[in-house]
Amino acid sequence: MLISVPVLSRVFGVRPNGVLHVGAHEAEEAALYSAHEWGPVTWVEMLPEKFAQLKARFANDSNNSVLQAACWDTDGAVVPLFEASNGQSSSLLAPREHLTEHPSISFAENGTMTTSRLDSILPPSARFDFITFDIQGAELRALRGLGDRLLDVKWAFLEVNTKAMYDGCAIVSDIDEFMKEAGFVRVLTQMAGDKGWGDALYVKTRMLTRSELRWLSIKARAWSAFMSMRRVARKPRLIVDYLR
Repeated sequence: MLISVPVLSRVFGVRPNGVLHVGAHEAEEAALYSAHEWGPVTWVEMLPEKFAQLKARFANDSNNSVLQAACWDTDGAVVPLFEASNGQSSSLLAPREHLTEHPSISFAENGTMTTSRLDSILPPSARFDFITFDIQGAELRALRGLGDRLLDVKWAFLEVNTKAMYDGCAIVSDIDEFMKEAGFVRVLTQMAGDKGWGDALYVKTRMLTRSELRWLSIKARAWSAFMSMRRVARKPRLIVDYLR
């Protein structure tokens, strides 16, 4: 996450009553979720080996549950899996600009995956009003597959692209349009330099008052300016470092 859990919590007032984290990988955020009382957490992971590790890790933890799924906007589609050498960038979409922006990471087509809609696999008991999707270009398809479960979401933290990092991936304007129709506005964006990808925070407007939205927008602009100055100054111990 390019914008950390402590920053989202302390600076932007994100206080979820449950988290849906799609693209779990190794659940690196679990300790921070717990420290900031962001739970319960439902983790969704595509790769069988990562899923098995998470199931074992959270076997006796009632605050964390794990599902295996290749999230898409249809059930039962059989699509190729492009597995990445770094273990983090694997996707259901073929790599494109990713090969140029991150030349040290290679991909191999490794079998197929059968897709699932999130509203098909999530149990009715799964409780969340914060979602985070980090699934390498398939975020918009997974959002569509969430169906009516999106109605109760207040915050959405999504990986977004300004370049075609993967073939057929949505770019940020596509996600903006979908989220706007669902009642959300993008309030904060943090890009990974000029690599063509980053993270964005969306909030459902009807769940905040006008003054809360205005204040959130002010803080987001201040945060963006602060991060720009930080990149220029490259000072090692600014306040953001203490919020990580």
